[in-house]
Amino acid sequence: MSKKKLGLYIHIPFCARKCPYCDFYSICDLSLTSRYLTALTKQMEEYGRAMGGYEADTVYFGGGTPSLLTKGQWKELLEALHKNFSICETAEITVEANPASANLRLLKYLRKAGINRLSLGVQSFDDAELAAIGRLHSAADARNTLKDAKKAGFGNISIDLMYGLPGQTVADFARSLDEAVSLDIKHLSSYGLKVEPATPFGKMGESLVLPDEDTWCAMYELLVETCDKAGLLQYEISNFARPGFESRHNLKYWTLAEYLGLGPAAHSYLGGRRFAFARDLNIYCRAFEGGDDTGLLSEDYEAPASGAVADYIMLSLRLKSGLSTADFTRRFRKSFEELEGGRLDRYVAAGLMTHEDGRYAFTTKGFCVSNAVLAELIDLE
Repeated sequence: MSKKKLGLYIHIPFCARKCPYCDFYSICDLSLTSRYLTALTKQMEEYGRAMGGYEADTVYFGGGTPSLLTKGQWKELLEALHKNFSICETAEITVEANPASANLRLLKYLRKAGINRLSLGVQSFDDAELAAIGRLHSAADARNTLKDAKKAGFGNISIDLMYGLPGQTVADFARSLDEAVSLDIKHLSSYGLKVEPATPFGKMGESLVLPDEDTWCAMYELLVETCDKAGLLQYEISNFARPGFESRHNLKYWTLAEYLGLGPAAHSYLGGRRFAFARDLNIYCRAFEGGDDTGLLSEDYEAPASGAVADYIMLSLRLKSGLSTADFTRRFRKSFEELEGGRLDRYVAAGLMTHEDGRYAFTTKGFCVSNAVLAELIDLE
């Protein structure tokens, strides 16, 4: 009997310095790396035994900054991965890397060790913008790392770009975007800056000057148009790829496929159950060092039917392909049209959504205001 497919996420929670906009869980004390990898290996052993009926067809090492690990630490980590989990021969295996820490020697090792997709946190090709958002690398570092990645044999490279940055104009973003799409990459992720309250940027209040909503939307429209012309086709609100190079791992999140997350702050969705580990490295390590798992899980629940419907609606509509009413009926044994009661008609009429061939999908203009629309839809049940 064939094994069920699984996405596997592994969190590497270390950064050389915390960026002022970032709300992901990370710490800057690299002296804890060995302790963490020992605990992570024990978690792999424990959870690997429980996942015998699964085969991982995607693996994603995220952070934090996974490229801060040494070659020896990567060797230890990858040996534990393959020892404890069944990995599909054609698996997509991604590592996030920072231009400030990814060198040619490490990249060559990762490629030889079976990593076949690299995600580079470029964010901007403008040194002033990089300094404004606290990045440690320069634009030249980003260009050199991309060259090194290709020298190392990576043919599937994604880069991250941000827009809506402090003081950034549409013309500024256009320059970074034009350079990005000229670099023969297979994938681009581009996110507008979102200021989270607990971050240093969030605590700056009105002293942090950001582009207004009209400028933000102009940047987004430019992003979609530029990527389309360059052959990077939009498949999700913030993601663009050459055909066949979409992120198979991230698509699992957006299509409600099963995935397991390992490490502090990692989330999982298995058999209708959602759970996440605490955003605390000490709590996490203690659980796998001596068995004291007090506080290990920050959330753990069976997703109710209503929650599953809301998740499906929000995640499907993030995709360029949108929400299939037929698939909705198959999953939930109810009509989406009856559920939404015609309230989406005004968005279609306003050019914010399309309704064609049994699918509702956002237009580019609609993606700009999608949060407001989705806030209404989550209450459909």
